[in-house]
Amino acid sequence: MAALAGAALPARWAHRDSFVILEAGFGQGQCFLDTWAAWQADPNRCQRLFYIAVAAQLPRQLPLIKDSEKPSLADRLAQNWPVLTPGMHTLVFDEGPASQVTLLLGVGEAADLVPQLVARVDAFLLENVPPAPLVPNGDEGWLSRLARLAAPGCTAVARSEAAQVIAGLRQSGFRAEDTHARSATGSLTFRFAPHHTPPPLPGGLWPAVIGPTQRHAMVIGAGLAGCAAAWALARQGWRVTLIDEHAAPAQGASGNPGGLFHSIVHGEDGLHARAHRAAAMRTAAVTSPMLAQGRFEGACQGLLRLDTQTDAAQAESLAHRLGLPLEHVQWLDQAPARASAHIPVPSGGWLFHQGGWLDPAGYAQALLADARAHANVVFLAGQTVHQLQAAPHGQKPWQALDTQGKLIAEARVIVLASAVDTLNLLKALPQAAPLPLSLVRGQISSLPLQEGILAPAIPVAGAGYVLPLHGGRLLFGATSDLDDLDPGLRAADHAHNLEQAAQLGCLPMLDKNALPKYLQGRVAWRAVTPDRLPYVGALPLNPADRPQATAGQKAPRLDQPRLIPRLRDEHGGVYVITGFGSRGITWTALAGELLASWVTGSPCPVEAALRDALDPARIVTRAKAKAQTSG
Repeated sequence: MAALAGAALPARWAHRDSFVILEAGFGQGQCFLDTWAAWQADPNRCQRLFYIAVAAQLPRQLPLIKDSEKPSLADRLAQNWPVLTPGMHTLVFDEGPASQVTLLLGVGEAADLVPQLVARVDAFLLENVPPAPLVPNGDEGWLSRLARLAAPGCTAVARSEAAQVIAGLRQSGFRAEDTHARSATGSLTFRFAPHHTPPPLPGGLWPAVIGPTQRHAMVIGAGLAGCAAAWALARQGWRVTLIDEHAAPAQGASGNPGGLFHSIVHGEDGLHARAHRAAAMRTAAVTSPMLAQGRFEGACQGLLRLDTQTDAAQAESLAHRLGLPLEHVQWLDQAPARASAHIPVPSGGWLFHQGGWLDPAGYAQALLADARAHANVVFLAGQTVHQLQAAPHGQKPWQALDTQGKLIAEARVIVLASAVDTLNLLKALPQAAPLPLSLVRGQISSLPLQEGILAPAIPVAGAGYVLPLHGGRLLFGATSDLDDLDPGLRAADHAHNLEQAAQLGCLPMLDKNALPKYLQGRVAWRAVTPDRLPYVGALPLNPADRPQATAGQKAPRLDQPRLIPRLRDEHGGVYVITGFGSRGITWTALAGELLASWVTGSPCPVEAALRDALDPARIVTRAKAKAQTSG
């Protein structure tokens, strides 16, 4: 508890909407558990406590405590302990209509991860930072950059003998206070007192200046993306008006009867692989308790991704080099792959333990129900948004108008989550930079289980995919046709899906000219970005509306997404969450939480590099880089 006292807690979080703590180190989590207990016991506590812990060495499992009739906090932490893949992991506790504790657990060296955090920190707990000789490469440069994360009035606690920590804090603008009183504990307390505070970056983490009564977002589109945005914003205490042209949520691409989710293994472990892994891990964490409660159909018991180009030795070497534990992904040769899938798959593959399948419409409806449990969420069904405009009065709330020009709703924050219809809404916002977004037609197929058809025990993917039996039918597919607007089911597409299912080991090879009876299907359109990563964040401004440099000033830098001006101000703005492509289920939870971080200013759930990779402003920086190269 000494660290909490040094940070002037719990007094400093009293009556706050949120409070953010960053601990360098974690151990067995005792400091987090002490903080959590103090928060629970404090009647004046903040509504939302964010605790960020960064550590390279973490236990694979935490021990359960057996001597208590009620689950202790340590038990709850142990029961929710994640599979420790590199990067950030989100754990949420004590979630209620007006409160929650969020642990953001960063797996990696502090020197690597702390510069990648996007957060506004109220208290640094640095007592577990080892002396410099024990730090890999002696790299403590991250300590001198804490000013980027420090909120006004931020405190820091460090050991009095940790000279490199104290030097880093001083370089970051921290000043020691009450030194003599703290010397008995062996710790020093510092307070952030910078000489200069630069303004926030246009695409950085903005301070939450919107008052509690003004925290209202209008989300257009009630598919997986829109319901995820409503869910994540409501958990931050925001009111949400959710608008959709259909009578119920998830009637577009999210209305397919089933879909899969899983991570990715790639030799370079680049942004795509890391982003997909973070998304799949978060999907598994969010949906597993929902599936256990029977809230919708599906299973998170693994997914087999076939790979004809890899053998066991190569797979083992790759997983070891990437630091991916067997609890996350393991290679199966053909025989164990067949035993795991219960079908005669043609090769070995990767078994993703945090993968599976589920009913996307049921998932969307569950997210919407949870959102309504946390905040006032209104669903306006059967409403088509035709025009967006800033209101001509007050502090410029945004208005959504129908085809007749009548007002549907207004709010200070507007979120575009309507997948394929986002293109039309973007055209209604000339102030926003255009975002390339393609429409891809997909047709799925299904057959009832009958002689000659084998149902896999877990989803199997390769060239196409096959899901476990659902409603007595085998679901498989899918086609992918760019800019194809044909809404009708096509026999050729059914034949394509049947051939892929046969190659995966579920069906005999069939005559393409004699489709089986009882064959059914569904057509939907997916929104796809050029780089196959979603757009999540504040819309970038059109170049004509960006601030221009005056005479004698340097032109503003536009080489990083976070430097690009946005269609937003201190009262609100316009955001987008779309472009999930064929991986809608995988992206849903993480994209919703990332969107909420943009809107509310809460800590970002992923590293800055991944945030930039999903930022819609990446389109602007890439276009500028391409123009400079060609010029």
